[in-house]
Amino acid sequence: MITKKYKVLGIGNAIVDILADVGDSFLEERNLQKGAMKIIDKLEVKKLHSCIKTVKEMSGGSVANTIAALSLLGNKVAFIGKVGNDKLGKSFEKDLKSLGVNYCTLNDNGMPTACCIVLTTPDAQRTMNTYLGVSGFLKLDDIDETSIAQSEILYLEGYLFDSSEAKEAFKKAINIAIKTGGRVALSLSDSFCVKRHKSEFLSIVKKYTSILFANEEEILALFGVKNIEDAIGNCARIRNISVITRSEKGSIVVSDGKVDKIAAKKNNNIIDTTGAGDIYAAGFLHGVIKGMDPGSCGRLGAAIASKVLSQFGARLDKSVIELINKDGF
Repeated sequence: MITKKYKVLGIGNAIVDILADVGDSFLEERNLQKGAMKIIDKLEVKKLHSCIKTVKEMSGGSVANTIAALSLLGNKVAFIGKVGNDKLGKSFEKDLKSLGVNYCTLNDNGMPTACCIVLTTPDAQRTMNTYLGVSGFLKLDDIDETSIAQSEILYLEGYLFDSSEAKEAFKKAINIAIKTGGRVALSLSDSFCVKRHKSEFLSIVKKYTSILFANEEEILALFGVKNIEDAIGNCARIRNISVITRSEKGSIVVSDGKVDKIAAKKNNNIIDTTGAGDIYAAGFLHGVIKGMDPGSCGRLGAAIASKVLSQFGARLDKSVIELINKDGF
């Protein structure tokens, strides 16, 4: 077997997360749906930013969070994303590089860097308001063929499908990975995104995807079903590894006809759910890299995700990394 340079290469939106605490009334007054992700423009960002007190600012984006966590867990990883030639863009790149991530895409001189204002309510639900900036304008030329060819797993986020240019880049990356013996992992990202591109997502999942990550709403939307058991049946027929996260209900891993239902790890100190799904994916992929069976990968993902709920943001702290290393993962 040929040894590749990277364990995982992720392609996704390069976003700077701006985290803040708010009350339920703050969301109600601005007609924001709790727990949802809303696309906003530059003026809305400025207006919303002026109304909050920032708790933390850090590089984010679903796949970027997963890749950062995988790097902190000791894996050689890379990320392809797009930022503007501005303060936030430089901050994003510096942050990922400081974590040991090989960052493959240069700054763009046009649009500004994407940002996401993450509003966390007292029940730890996070409501995301995203300005995509230049992040969604990933082009074919931005795809680093050499790095993808040197990666064991290519990890993609569904959000990229909302841009026609990024969609083509997405497909190009998949073709390179398949041709060079890599595996494709896909996060569906958002149920509304799934509904917008359902037929194309289904095609990619069935033909190319080795590992699928989705929450309950996303998997129901993908298959057009109303209950989780029907979704599980559809996953079993696809014959890849399907991972369904269900918040406090735990998660479900479907692989080779086997269904593992994994309980959520109890955490009595939940502060912020931002990035919990991204960190679960990191734990799962870390298990895959270590040769663990799918059910064990899911349990590792759940264990790590439960720890990140007790902090702001989606970065693993040293205590979590030490715990994983101590248990031999």
